[in-house]
Amino acid sequence: MAKTAYTKTELKKFEQNILDKIDEVNKSIEGVRSSTRPTNSVFLEDRSEDFNEGTEAHEVEKNFLLMSRESDYLINLKKALQRIKDGTYGICEISQKSPEKCESPDCPLISKERLMEVPNATKGVFCKEKKKLNLL
Repeated sequence: MAKTAYTKTELKKFEQNILDKIDEVNKSIEGVRSSTRPTNSVFLEDRSEDFNEGTEAHEVEKNFLLMSRESDYLINLKKALQRIKDGTYGICEISQKSPEKCESPDCPLISKERLMEVPNATKGVFCKEKKKLNLL
């Protein structure tokens, strides 16, 4: 019989990995925030006329997109922590809905390796690829 859930010890390891990732993301967001503090920004009244406004605007936009992406990742990591509490962490959502469609050797679990690299994963690699190719 296939394993249908991770043990408490395994979940603790995943939880610590997620907490470490959350800490990394928070540091990254703070780094971006501190680098976008206005010093000679296009948004300040006192700036030299020869300053390249296009470059500054591009940097501001790039930093905004980076922060947005990191914020989304942070939200997904927090959802992963909630799944640990709910007892659904590491269980492929495709195999939960349609077990007959899952061809993963780890079914219904997402592999440990994947969860350590992508702690917010909700699908196993096989199911994710099939979904991407519209085969599910």
